[in-house]
Amino acid sequence: MSHVHQTLRTPDELYEDVEHGTMIAIRKVNDKFVILAYREEEEVAKVITLYYTSKFDRLVRSKMVRGAWKKIM
Repeated sequence: MSHVHQTLRTPDELYEDVEHGTMIAIRKVNDKFVILAYREEEEVAKVITLYYTSKFDRLVRSKMVRGAWKKIM
């Protein structure tokens, strides 16, 4: 199974991006984190963007502090 499918099906963390109306699924893969932004449209996940980062803590902290993301799980 690809990193995209794994991240969508079983994310380690899930956030709502209130600024852009998308969901953010996060999953750790090896020494990096997969950050996947998507929208659910008619029971299908439409991937908006996908990237890998090792700076996960800094990214999430900045998004949470300014109120851009809300943690779902």
